Amino acid sequence: MKKTIITMIVLFSLVVSLGINTSAAFAEAAVKDNSASYTTTNVPAIVAETGILIDAKTGTILYNKGMDIQKEPASTTKMITGLLALENLPLDRVVTIDAETPFTEGSRIYLMEGEKITVEDLLYALFLESANDAAVALAKEMAGSIEDFAVMMNEKAKELGAKNTNFINPNGLHLDGHVTTAYDLAMIAKAAMENPKFREFVTTYKYTIQPTNKQEEPRYLYNTNRLLYDTKTKVSANGVIRTAKYDGVTGIKTGYTGHAGGCLAASALRDGTELLAVVLKSTDSGRFGDSIALLDWGFENYHTVKTVNKNSDLGTIKVSKGSKKQVNLVAETDGYATLPLNQSTKVLKKVVNVKDKVEAPVQAGETVGTIEFFQGEVLMSSVNIVAAEAVEKGGISAILKVSGKGTKLYAGIGISIVFAGAVAGALLFIRNRNIRRRKQRRAERAMRIAMDREINKLYYNKEKYMNR
Repeated sequence: MKKTIITMIVLFSLVVSLGINTSAAFAEAAVKDNSASYTTTNVPAIVAETGILIDAKTGTILYNKGMDIQKEPASTTKMITGLLALENLPLDRVVTIDAETPFTEGSRIYLMEGEKITVEDLLYALFLESANDAAVALAKEMAGSIEDFAVMMNEKAKELGAKNTNFINPNGLHLDGHVTTAYDLAMIAKAAMENPKFREFVTTYKYTIQPTNKQEEPRYLYNTNRLLYDTKTKVSANGVIRTAKYDGVTGIKTGYTGHAGGCLAASALRDGTELLAVVLKSTDSGRFGDSIALLDWGFENYHTVKTVNKNSDLGTIKVSKGSKKQVNLVAETDGYATLPLNQSTKVLKKVVNVKDKVEAPVQAGETVGTIEFFQGEVLMSSVNIVAAEAVEKGGISAILKVSGKGTKLYAGIGISIVFAGAVAGALLFIRNRNIRRRKQRRAERAMRIAMDREINKLYYNKEKYMNR
């Protein structure tokens, strides 16, 4: 009996130890791709086949479950469609719906051929009701066709850091080859959330589209993101049953099809830290529980710290051949890093990399270096160092590279040299002019003598002829 009890205790200890080590290894794998050098245990379990959690401000990866595996994104596709519309179309532009758009399948607001509706109304339909016909209308308004808009989408996705994405349509309806990854969607969502108008749309719970030339009744739209408002629906978050509504939620977009499963990009802000989770191929309710579990875990273990303030004084740099001998340097933007909750910026090592000097002219905002913050050997934050003001090219003293007390002396010498040169030039001009005049007078005298000789000669010959 004693042997049995001892054996059970040993086996239990091994299982617990294995579980702890597995969690720590998972956390380490989650963060090693992007700047975090620490590990965290108690990593949440999610239903989704792939997922990611990042710091929305720094982009630091805190959790990673197959983040580079391609999956269908369903309506999370509409994040990039909406972002492109905000960047390319005025909100008050009136769009006339063509003959094909009303036949778009899936979730829609039943647009009609010839209907006139504003871009703003279409965007509310896109983000709240997840309307596929609104996505098609916006795509055609921007690019003329779905195919050409897909080119725009993929170019924008790459610009935002997507690596394994191929968009074919603007709404996420199932098409073979329409794929992305949790990582790529996180990068797209992070960039989109930097647009204030985008944030306004994705945090709106309800909106009313007023009657149009084809619709006599208003359309009432409600956001499909239950994290914003739903206190009735229960979801399982890491094994705990709770309501779907999440405190501090800031967005952003749901997605669901039979092929894609439940998809969600979700973000929340607490105490200055904003986290962003993406889950793909979950269940309808599981996507909300998965996101809650990831966000909870993130806030319990990490926070965002400011490393440097925008326009912070970062010293000076020498300026060669400028109107000033040096220029002040400042941080181009605010800097941030993601750290475990119990750590502050004291654990970070600051490294300033800046040029020895610059040559005039120098433009205000010109990059001359970087200020970096490391935790151990891992780069946690980097901000450009820029010139605080412009410096024009200087005069003779700058060209001669003089400064300090010698500037006035050499400037005086320079002025004296210039004055002496001017005097010498004037004297040389007068001398040359006098020489020319003397030459001219000698020539005129020689000519008069020659003429007198000719006249005398003629006179002598005349007298001689008359005396004959």
